Amino acid sequence: MPVYQSQSRFRVVACGRRFGKTMLNSILLSESMLKGWPCAYFAPTYKQLAFVWRDIKQMLAPVIAEKSEGEHRIKLFTGGTLDMWSMDGERPGIGRKYKRVVVDEAGMCPNLKEQFNEAIRPTLTDYRGDGVFSGTPKGRNYFWQVWCLGNDPDEPEWQSFHMPSSMNPYLDIAEIEAARKGMPDRAFRQEYLAEFIEESGGVFRKVAEAVDAGRSHNEEPREGVAYYLGVDLARVEDFTVISVFDQTGRQVYFERFNEISWERQLESIERVAKRYNNAHVLVDATGIGDPLLESIRKRGVRGVEGYNLTHGSKEALIDKHAMGIEHGDFRFMAIGVQTNEHMAYEYQMTKAGNVRMGAPEGMHDDTVIAAALATWRLRLRAVRIYKERPDPMNPEEVHKAAQRARNRY
Repeated sequence: MPVYQSQSRFRVVACGRRFGKTMLNSILLSESMLKGWPCAYFAPTYKQLAFVWRDIKQMLAPVIAEKSEGEHRIKLFTGGTLDMWSMDGERPGIGRKYKRVVVDEAGMCPNLKEQFNEAIRPTLTDYRGDGVFSGTPKGRNYFWQVWCLGNDPDEPEWQSFHMPSSMNPYLDIAEIEAARKGMPDRAFRQEYLAEFIEESGGVFRKVAEAVDAGRSHNEEPREGVAYYLGVDLARVEDFTVISVFDQTGRQVYFERFNEISWERQLESIERVAKRYNNAHVLVDATGIGDPLLESIRKRGVRGVEGYNLTHGSKEALIDKHAMGIEHGDFRFMAIGVQTNEHMAYEYQMTKAGNVRMGAPEGMHDDTVIAAALATWRLRLRAVRIYKERPDPMNPEEVHKAAQRARNRY
């Protein structure tokens, strides 16, 4: 099984009901315990923990040296141990050290982020241990966020796996089909297909419908086609993202990188802009000012403009982008990190009681901003062309429009 064979430090498994998650978790824990390592199992509630405690006792019965029913603790003859914790208490596992941890039903843990970062994650430090998050999705919560990490090629320690119920060879497919017919679509997709269903707090609607499945490679530019390039420049731990759309609203190029110099970032912008028929470029200029934009222009990149992201201007940018997605104006390449960042983008309430838009804490929004800048530039260009469109019956207007075009380029 790919989950078992994975060498990633953190494995995230989105499972459909009756997939066999409990057996998988038990095998992963037993493997580490039989090698003499300390391990831990975390469940949302004591009741859920009790079911797994019964099963794992039966599985390991021949090699159990010590057992504590009250503490839910097992020690094997190999020296390996298992502690079982309920996450409805405060900071489970604090003060312990483990080689492997399993967080079961991760989608049902309302405080998973705090419990993992403040309690569970530190227990892995001594042995540089690994972890498994498993469960059926329950909306776009922290389980969803770590799922996104596992789908991000720039997060090599994480790997995600999608395991719908149908992957269990012992389940009757006819029974699954009966459930499909008898359940609401959203419920079936979540419980059996193991999909993270969009919730009301999301900014962007119909993201999945806007993605062209299988179209993940950059396309060659076509002669006579206008292209629009959006750039979100990296700051500290963020990524620089270059996103290119053609005049029909199709994304044709995507590039994402970090930890490189400003000079190399500018070289990348120049290379892509010139390659795509001297694309019209819009750069997030927040905090960088005119000097960086001027540096791009000096490289021979024409039509470069900057966009400063204030509260109001960012809201306008994202609103237009969201509207275009919902209306089917744009088609995206199948880039997992880009799709996930769009789906995770949410409305948030500030301490002052104001509503703002942004990525959930711990996630990036670089691909969202880059795509929004490109589509904004596309719309801006379309508006300008429309406003400058001459009356074909008026030779003087046609002549003036042609003169404006020559001066612009």
